[in-house]
Amino acid sequence: MPPLLSLLTRSATGQNISTYFNMISGPRKADEKDGPTEVHLVLLDNGRTQAYADEQLRKTLQCIRCGACMNHCPVYTRIGGHAYGTTYPGPIGKIISPHMLGLEATKTMATASSLCGACGEVCPVKIPIPDLLMRLREESFSAPHANPTMVGQGAGYSALMTSVWKGWAAVYRSPALYGVVTWLGSRFSWLMPSKQGPWTSVRVPLKPAPKRLRDMLKERH
Repeated sequence: MPPLLSLLTRSATGQNISTYFNMISGPRKADEKDGPTEVHLVLLDNGRTQAYADEQLRKTLQCIRCGACMNHCPVYTRIGGHAYGTTYPGPIGKIISPHMLGLEATKTMATASSLCGACGEVCPVKIPIPDLLMRLREESFSAPHANPTMVGQGAGYSALMTSVWKGWAAVYRSPALYGVVTWLGSRFSWLMPSKQGPWTSVRVPLKPAPKRLRDMLKERH
């Protein structure tokens, strides 16, 4: 207990010890004047058994609720806790809430991250939060299968989006194919639609530049 108390306060507020600390060890004894007459311990699973069953995901349960990951997360510090829509916001919320609520309700939470790694670096109990975020993205958006690890596995799966990303990966693996695609994109940028889903609800449409960088460099040299 003393090591965890020291880790908690230093990671959360930078204090050596918290201003208030209460430890309950059991009901008061016959010769004691203070303390509870009875102590009841209620254990709520709330998805924790699911997390514990997986060797990688069980690391989520090491959390001591210090809040260090939230204090250093560039996403959380800009959008605040209410944007997450759950009791636990920030990086730790993105990896614990899917177990509590299921991936159907939290499939997009793991994508609200820049994967900068700050949360994992400052975590006093060394939870690999960035690795777990990548795992939850895979669980959410991979094709549903017969024996899922998590409730709601594949909730965000889309055959169309999977095909699009496979095509994107193929283009970026081949320099020749990448050159052809970018050439076509710069010449036919006028074909880009003006409505591009949620992106254009708050931003201007994406449109390839009329000249590629490699073309401008050739002209310069």
